[in-house]
Amino acid sequence: MTTTPAGTNGALAPFERFMATVRRACGTPEGRVILRQALTDNLENPWQLYTVLLPAGGIPIRDDTPEHLRQQAEHPFLLAAVLYAVHDAPNPRRTDNRPLTIPTPKPAQTWENIGWSLARATHTGMRRETATGALSHLCALEYDDLIRELPATISMLRSGGAPVRWAVLARDLTRYQRWPADVRIDWARSYTTPATSKENTK
Repeated sequence: MTTTPAGTNGALAPFERFMATVRRACGTPEGRVILRQALTDNLENPWQLYTVLLPAGGIPIRDDTPEHLRQQAEHPFLLAAVLYAVHDAPNPRRTDNRPLTIPTPKPAQTWENIGWSLARATHTGMRRETATGALSHLCALEYDDLIRELPATISMLRSGGAPVRWAVLARDLTRYQRWPADVRIDWARSYTTPATSKENTK
């Protein structure tokens, strides 16, 4: 059974548990390779992901999700999982970084979203114009286009050292399927509001 880390924001609890599942799945060389390869394949044939994610803890969609909508509901989780595997999952083959010693990340906050990551990127070398342009581009997209464009943005963020909160990303992608306008506003708020202001209002 997957437990929720202490201090977890309630809205993020199922997504934090899912990312714990993903970390377990990436804890073997085979699992990490399967997850990384799925991004290369653009999630077009994701059946192998289920062979590593389901035994590690599963994908937390609602039990009453109609069968014909299950894959659609699972897609945001799969995308967050493979992006994490590519950009942040430690290599389990390294003798100095075994899975059992990997610390659990600090619980995220809902405002630590893509807008927040892009704002952080401006402090690690990204030009403000570039970050603003990236946010504007993403917010102009519908879900199907967003998921095609998002991997490039995540790669840009992580290569520049900006953090990505994977549980928040998974939550926002699930929301983007139904309430994209709300997610866009959240991203814009986090991009334009200094992190210290949000921290002081918790």
